[in-house]
Amino acid sequence: MKQLVLQFSESRLQLFETGSNHPLLQRLPIDLNKPFAKDHISSAIKELLSNYTINEIMWFGSDFTLFPMALFDAQHIASYYQLNLGTAANDRRLTYQLLEKEGIALIYSIPVWLYDYAKYELQHPTVTHTVARLIKYNTALIHTSQVTICIEEEQFVMIANQDGRMLNASANSYQQQTDILYFLLAQQQKLQLVAPVSLHLFDATGNFDDQLFLNQLQQFKDFEHYQINFQPSTSYQNQILCAL
Repeated sequence: MKQLVLQFSESRLQLFETGSNHPLLQRLPIDLNKPFAKDHISSAIKELLSNYTINEIMWFGSDFTLFPMALFDAQHIASYYQLNLGTAANDRRLTYQLLEKEGIALIYSIPVWLYDYAKYELQHPTVTHTVARLIKYNTALIHTSQVTICIEEEQFVMIANQDGRMLNASANSYQQQTDILYFLLAQQQKLQLVAPVSLHLFDATGNFDDQLFLNQLQQFKDFEHYQINFQPSTSYQNQILCAL
C-alpha cells in the first residue's frame, strides 16, 4: 500500500506520497479559531487513508532546542527546553527525537491537539520534527563547509556544518528576504566557515526570489567563497519531506 507523509505547521497541513515530489492536495490552511477546523482536516486525511497508510507525521515550528545525546535523559526534557526557550505553554506538549548518527537530541513542543489527534485518532503516536530531516540532510553532505537554509512562510531554519560537525541549528522569523541574508551574514562572521562553503537553500513557499537573493549576496565580500544551490519547493518535498 502506498505511504502518506503529513506535515503540520501552525498555519497549514501538507500531504505527500512517500518518494513523490508533488503534494496530494493543495495546502490545507489551519485556523483553529474557525468552527469545524479540525473536522475539515480530519476529513481530508481520512479520505486519503482509503488508499494510503501513514508513514510519518511531521511538525514544523521554531520552538526547538538541541542537547548532546551522551548527556540526555528523557526525564529532564522540560528542563532542557526551559533552559533555552522558557516554560512551554499549557497548550503544548514536549517531546523529543534522538539523532543517533549526529549524537544529538532534538527537543521540541507540539500542540496538544495534534498529539492527541495523531495518537488517538490516527493511531500514530510519534510526531517527528522537520528540522531533524534537515539536520540529517546537512550532515550527510561531504563538503568541507555546508549551510542549509529552509524557508517556510514566516520562519526559516539555518544549519551550519564544518568537517562533518554541526556548528549551528536555529530557526528565526523573517518579514522580507533581506532578513535571511543578514542572519546568514551574522552566522558567517561568527563561525568563519572555511572556504569553499556550499549553501543549499530550500524554498518551501514557492515564492522566494532566488535571483534577487543572489544579487544581494554578491554585494558582501563575506560570501565570495560561497557556492549557491537554490532548491525549489519540489526539491524540498522530494529530498527532505518525502525522502525514502
